[in-house]
Amino acid sequence: MMEVHGTRFGTLSFDSADVIRLEDGLLGFPLSRRYIMFPYSDDSSFFWLQSVDEPEISFIVVNPFDFFCDLEFEISDEDAAAIGLKKSEDAEMFTLVTIPEGHPEEMRTNLAGPVIVNIETRKGKQILLGQYSSRQPLIPKEFQAQAREQAMQEMKPQTKKKIAV
Repeated sequence: MMEVHGTRFGTLSFDSADVIRLEDGLLGFPLSRRYIMFPYSDDSSFFWLQSVDEPEISFIVVNPFDFFCDLEFEISDEDAAAIGLKKSEDAEMFTLVTIPEGHPEEMRTNLAGPVIVNIETRKGKQILLGQYSSRQPLIPKEFQAQAREQAMQEMKPQTKKKIAV
């Protein structure tokens, strides 16, 4: 078992086989090359991507296919070779999510810079795709007001009811 002592989650224990290795790091984070990924919550489409090398760094990520069913990505032969990918069914993809402070309904994901992971080797690579947006909204405009209201309700402190005896 390995451990990472982070500022967000405290101490996390994990097996070395769970580590995702990004030899080139992520754009802007070249020193973080080893990550672990775990669910945001039990019933969520969101995950945490926690750096093992720099414990203060963590990202919220999603599988973009959970939100956009019509996506098509092509992995170059060079990128596939870099992570030892021989079969497309061994590839997993995730994208980084940005949630603007105070405006969760405006969350977006970076479809232009997805991370491809070979689930067999646990090697990954962030690739660049010009045909997609780096700021793709996750919630369509017509649902943003409803999403904001729901998020605000979930953030309200629970009031205790007084019961007379």
